[in-house]
Amino acid sequence: MDNARLDALIYPTWSNPPAHIDKAKEEYKGDNSQWLVPDAGLPAVTVPMGYWRDKLPAGLQFAGRPYSEGVLIELAYAYEQKTRHRRPPVGFGPVAE
Repeated sequence: MDNARLDALIYPTWSNPPAHIDKAKEEYKGDNSQWLVPDAGLPAVTVPMGYWRDKLPAGLQFAGRPYSEGVLIELAYAYEQKTRHRRPPVGFGPVAE
């Protein structure tokens, strides 16, 4: 990260299609969130980045340097405000401010 002058690594939280509930044992392939951050002990935050087939939410993970939670929150908030990808689940209204 130093050599590339990066504040964060950004990647999709999932690169596999979701498993059907009744076939989870056969179809579940895992998620990207478990590859880097837990083993390295790095801070991370996940935000909505859109929807798979316009139904299931997809996430984007920001992973940072140790003790960079403040930078990650700033990046995640800026991304959310600019894209407005989050939408309330069916049957629920927007989050009250």
